[in-house]
Amino acid sequence: MSAPPDGLPVAVQRRLEGIYALEAGLPVSDFLVLESASGGLPGAGSRTLLAQEGDDLALAVVLEDTVAEDLALGDPRVRVDAANLHALCVLTEEVSHFLYLLFCARSGRTVTELELELQAEVDKYLTVACLSSLQNEGAVSKGLRGLLFRSYRLREGLSAERAERYHTASRLADRYCGWLERRLLQPARLPDLCREARRFYRLGQREKLERIAGVA
Repeated sequence: MSAPPDGLPVAVQRRLEGIYALEAGLPVSDFLVLESASGGLPGAGSRTLLAQEGDDLALAVVLEDTVAEDLALGDPRVRVDAANLHALCVLTEEVSHFLYLLFCARSGRTVTELELELQAEVDKYLTVACLSSLQNEGAVSKGLRGLLFRSYRLREGLSAERAERYHTASRLADRYCGWLERRLLQPARLPDLCREARRFYRLGQREKLERIAGVA
């Protein structure tokens, strides 16, 4: 049974915290368990679990063993490729959920499942785009959004409601990230990209949808 490369989950966390100007929090690795060792935790597959009792929060980030194994075979910090792209995306989505749930809890905000998934899709794109740019002298493949938002496969057994929510989040993120790519994903405009991403992160679901509807 393999684990993700040493420090990778926290590296993803710190990158997202840096993009969004979030205070560095407890390392996600303290809350990370492999699915084969998850015991009686509810659900299946990679997932982030939250329980709240009063002001107390309990979090767990469960990672499928196959995801950890794919990451162990090829560290995406060295090279993002076809062999580890899916696993990197799954890890990033769960780290995104972890951070956004904590952010909303500290802000006293409620969060919908669609909002959570939409932010995770945007976080996935920005994480992969940043790594790809670092590894390819600033270049980001024009096909990246197609791979992330149009060529994905959902886990079997999802309810129709959950599947539609994932499809909706992917469509919305594709539109928004396409606008970021065309307008801001270039070296001269990276400060503008960060400012836009930080504003978007702090919007609620209604405002996020309005922002996406307004981009061209």
